[in-house]
Amino acid sequence: MSAAGSTIDPAPRGPARIFAARLRDGSALSPILADVAVFGLLLAMGVLAVFFHKAAADFLGEDVSYFERARSLLQYGFDGFNGRLETTQPPGLPMIIAVMCYAGVCSYAAILSAMAVFETLGFAVTYLLFRREIGRAPAAAICLLLVVSSTYFSMATQWVGTALPFFFASMSALLAARKLEESTTTASRLGWGALLAALATASLMIASAGIALLAAIAVKIAATYLRNRALAFKYVKTYAAVLLVGIATQGLWAHRKPAPLEWPLPGYPRPYLQQLLVKSGNEPQLGYATWRDVAVRIKTNLQDETVMFVELFSSHWINVAWWSVVIAGPFFLILLGWGYSVWRARGDALQEWFFAGYQFIYLLWPWKMEVRFFLPAAPLACLYLWKGIQAFGVVVKSKPVLLGIVWMPISMILAAGSILWLHQDPMVIHITKSGLQQEVSLAVWLLSGIAAAWLVWRGSKRSASFVSLLEGQHRKIGPLDIGPRRSLKFGCTLAIAGLAVAGLSNELEIGRVNRDPNSAMNRVGPDVQAAMWIRAHTRAEAVIMARHVPMTYYYADRKIVWFPPSSDPQMLMAGIQKHKIDYVVAVKRRFIYYRPPDDDCIAALLAKYPSALRLIEQTPEFRIFEVTRDGNPDSRRNANSNN
Repeated sequence: MSAAGSTIDPAPRGPARIFAARLRDGSALSPILADVAVFGLLLAMGVLAVFFHKAAADFLGEDVSYFERARSLLQYGFDGFNGRLETTQPPGLPMIIAVMCYAGVCSYAAILSAMAVFETLGFAVTYLLFRREIGRAPAAAICLLLVVSSTYFSMATQWVGTALPFFFASMSALLAARKLEESTTTASRLGWGALLAALATASLMIASAGIALLAAIAVKIAATYLRNRALAFKYVKTYAAVLLVGIATQGLWAHRKPAPLEWPLPGYPRPYLQQLLVKSGNEPQLGYATWRDVAVRIKTNLQDETVMFVELFSSHWINVAWWSVVIAGPFFLILLGWGYSVWRARGDALQEWFFAGYQFIYLLWPWKMEVRFFLPAAPLACLYLWKGIQAFGVVVKSKPVLLGIVWMPISMILAAGSILWLHQDPMVIHITKSGLQQEVSLAVWLLSGIAAAWLVWRGSKRSASFVSLLEGQHRKIGPLDIGPRRSLKFGCTLAIAGLAVAGLSNELEIGRVNRDPNSAMNRVGPDVQAAMWIRAHTRAEAVIMARHVPMTYYYADRKIVWFPPSSDPQMLMAGIQKHKIDYVVAVKRRFIYYRPPDDDCIAALLAKYPSALRLIEQTPEFRIFEVTRDGNPDSRRNANSNN
């Protein structure tokens, strides 16, 4: 009671009480149910991935290296295997697997299931990050379309790698950073700051690309300093501990003494910055890159990433050409959305700078672009695609003439490129499905160019009336009271539902193949077969030269020296003698990661030294050679037995 005898005002105060009041009157129930539905669907897809992983009982690929490093951490206390310290790849994932093994959860199935768990948690965090920025519906659509993508499903059920753990750690770090900036009490700032430091460190230790997060913090502070020094100093205090911990962690790991090089080749396994200098990581004997090579590399990687982005939502083959509407369209919209986000934030945009830094790292990457490099950033690309569509609407409404002036020459260039693309390789139309892609691209660029010219000619008045027509919510279309905006939402909902159903169907087919023990996915490959032959037919102390070291080491249980991708016979022979190689494994593979392939390197070696190797085992998929001494294999064998 007040002094006047009136009752106390029952209005709730504080965020918790306000939310409780909204919950009682039902106004907060709908968002809660929406969140529960989204998390439920994500959980269901995660369970699906756990139960439909590969049926193989053991590792069959190069991802076994993470398991070997984890086993070495537990048994010997160092990160490496085959007697060599690992100094190129961070130890984060091996440490996670080592913890699992220490807890007694060490089977191949359990480790694969952990990848599905990281994927599910990553999308749950992504939804929490996006929903406050673009709303629940778009955030849910992005996460659900990606989680039913066959690309993510394949990664979560077929491969043990850093992509999904890094995806979870980096998105969690971005969410923690946002919470840290919004904190108003000392306790919350300390809590979110400690969590952000831990997540930033985890990102760095899982993948070296985690350095993009520290770089993003530094750029955010620098960009803020240009317009608001007081706010910049506030960010310095907010992120100082995170930067110090991250830099110290990176410095301690990166400055370890590297393992001795086995071969005088540029690129791998040298440090990352030295790898960037080669023309091709997959074919290091091509030597170092020129500036022109770097420009071509950036263009190629950008095209490959855009194709990967489109293929997240489509199972159809995509023709890699800048003139294609399915390549240039998403690229321009993502670029527009990213620029729009940076402009609205006035440079104070952490996740935008993280996305830019991450892309910068991999656009310079000299290796063949793989989808595992792109997946951690794919949700952010979807976010900027959505924002690009929004930004396009804003520009059409506010700056139509400027848009027309800018787009007219671009559309004409793309149309001209489409015409050349269509006529340079006419056979493509008949032997692939890209003919429609080419023709549709040409039509879209021509029509968009005409629309741009119309915007310039008619000016802002006509375009404003056009926009107002699209924005009408209660205009009747025929006998139905369905406005243009409502029709657009309904069409988008149908499109998203169709993509989700198609994606789920593809996932079920992948799951069926995964669970079939006789499928190609679970079949023992030639590298494993050769390694098993080595284990059964050679001495325990034999030294083997093989291209894929982790697989051969795991199954052969012998000391392995890397078979370098080089056709230089003198270098190969010098290495064979230096490392006292006993046997050389040459495998025929469908997918050739390193070039030249094994057989080409062997052919060059035998052409120069015809009596250096003796073929002792041959199958359609692999050959095994014994190294001879002075052309006499018996003397080599006797010398080894005497030692």
